[in-house]
Amino acid sequence: MSAAVSSAAESTTPQVASRSVRLLRVGVLLLAGMTIAFSATMHEQLGFDLGVSAAALGAIGIAHLVEWNARRSSAPSMLPLLLGIVAVASAVALSLSGSVIGFSVTIAAWSLVSGLLEFIGAAVQPGSRQDSTLLGAAGVLLALLALLAREDQVAVLGFFGAYAVIAGVFLGISAFDSRSSDARRSATDASPAASAEQPSADAD
Repeated sequence: MSAAVSSAAESTTPQVASRSVRLLRVGVLLLAGMTIAFSATMHEQLGFDLGVSAAALGAIGIAHLVEWNARRSSAPSMLPLLLGIVAVASAVALSLSGSVIGFSVTIAAWSLVSGLLEFIGAAVQPGSRQDSTLLGAAGVLLALLALLAREDQVAVLGFFGAYAVIAGVFLGISAFDSRSSDARRSATDASPAASAEQPSADAD
């Protein structure tokens, strides 16, 4: 019995940690989206657009890296690491950019690469990232819109803000909806451990 309880606790803990990390990413996305939405009067200034976008991408990258570090022992995956590197590199590129075209192309490149990575994650890790397909599609759409409006910095920043809000809301819903399935998965994982422990106890 004690072995079953211990196994269940070990199985549940990574899921709780994973949800907390995902909620960190949700908070970053929603904060970025709300900041962009409530600073409309500043959007005509290229310096502001570059600064707020670079800060948002840097925070998104850090959230990905935190997720990668949290999953290293329980469910290792290179996807959060790659997403984090791409976001941080894009933030650095934005901080060095000084033109509207550079701003638009950097946003488009980040969203396209991130979207493709999300699609790859959904393909190679089915069921482990239920939000990957939607985020991949949203990233590709943001890339297309940013390239189409590449000379309109206000529109590009608006598209980026809308993406952040939509992605944040969906990830938040997904994180809370996964509670019941996580509990069922933990119980299922604990059952084989309990049955494997029982014969050895009887033998003693």
